[in-house]
Amino acid sequence: MSAKIPKMSFNRGVKEEHSRMLRYELLVQWASEQWELLYPGKPFLSLWASENVGNNRARSRIKPGRKLRGKVRFEGAETLDCPYVVPISDYRLPGNAPVLDESVGAWHFKFTQEGENFGVIFASSYYEDGDKCIVAVALIPDEKEKLAVWAHYETLSNQASRYLERSQRVYIIGGESGSFKPTVDWDQVILPDALKADLRGDMEAFFNQGVGIYKQLNLAPFRKLLLVGPPGTGKTTLCAALAKLALAQKRVVVYVSGADDDGATFRKIHHALNVVTEARHPVLLIVEEIDVYLRKEDKAQILNVLDGLESPNNPKGALLVATTNYPEVIDERIAKRPGRVDRIIHIPTIQDSDQAGLMLKRYMGPQWQHDHQMVVNELIGQTGAFVREIALYARMLAAHNQETEVTLEVLKQSILSLTSQLATGYDLRPKREMGFGGALVKRKNGAEGPD
Repeated sequence: MSAKIPKMSFNRGVKEEHSRMLRYELLVQWASEQWELLYPGKPFLSLWASENVGNNRARSRIKPGRKLRGKVRFEGAETLDCPYVVPISDYRLPGNAPVLDESVGAWHFKFTQEGENFGVIFASSYYEDGDKCIVAVALIPDEKEKLAVWAHYETLSNQASRYLERSQRVYIIGGESGSFKPTVDWDQVILPDALKADLRGDMEAFFNQGVGIYKQLNLAPFRKLLLVGPPGTGKTTLCAALAKLALAQKRVVVYVSGADDDGATFRKIHHALNVVTEARHPVLLIVEEIDVYLRKEDKAQILNVLDGLESPNNPKGALLVATTNYPEVIDERIAKRPGRVDRIIHIPTIQDSDQAGLMLKRYMGPQWQHDHQMVVNELIGQTGAFVREIALYARMLAAHNQETEVTLEVLKQSILSLTSQLATGYDLRPKREMGFGGALVKRKNGAEGPD
């Protein structure tokens, strides 16, 4: 509907009235004054707008002179000074150089249509102090064809802000940093060979042949795998290795993190799905500890995503790999209905002495001795995290005793000590940042711990 808001002066006498107004009301009030200065007497529409119109990536990618639908051309944008918005930008690190990303501010976007000049006033701001959700409004000419132009420009802005270039780094949604480079090689993952081959084969088959099969069936090419197992069995390491494999195949990898101040919210998964939809390349999407994102109030949205109603329709294909330590907290409507999760893959504890020996040798590093093989049968049924801890503790015991090597007796002492602590209910699992994007990349020499 058309809007005509009386002009206001921003003097001390109206400050109290302003304090009672909602943020979007202040933005529209200010924008109406700007409109009257730029286009006096011309009617306008006040609209909710996409926050991505102000995104730095969108504004840098949509260049002045860009042709839009019909005979419309985008002529550029100028920054406006709004007393209710402090312009501020976020940034990400897709590589070595930072890139400006999300931003708030006010702009005058300019267009030409068949020789006629017209503009749109856009303003965005955070809802309130400490809230990183953005409210955005736009004032456009009150003409149907101008609304169509603006709708097209918003669509382009959404696509431009979400589009991710191919990179040798994993993009992070949420978290304290924008990306990271995975360092776990596939052969560093110590799990049963059949399990590894099955999971890797599923990923390759989906991207190489499965995407076409989904399209033949008129389905969005979105496959969902859930890795289930006790903490410490290697799910995190497996995800990191899958990420490195995907990058080597020139796929985009996106990781959802709950490590920032916002924590684990479904809004992050929803944002990630939008990014996946706009990607121009095949995408591997990783969500660790997905159970912490599945809050009761978000259940309807989650089911819509998993059922396909709001699934990412990326024509190049999207593979979701999610993990959970606690499958019992995942709603049966999600875990037991085919199609919502295509496969549930169990990541077990150590299955045999060969696997135990390989893992112990990995974590003992240069301190490995042949007689350490005598304890491997005691490690069957334990987790990789347990093996890592007994190796680290044994090496520290030897160092404390000023010994140059870890003897079999010291290794047995480590196993006995940590087994006793487990029997008392003490949790040996090291506390880590949420996700392999935070914890694993900080460790060196390939000693990534399982989870």
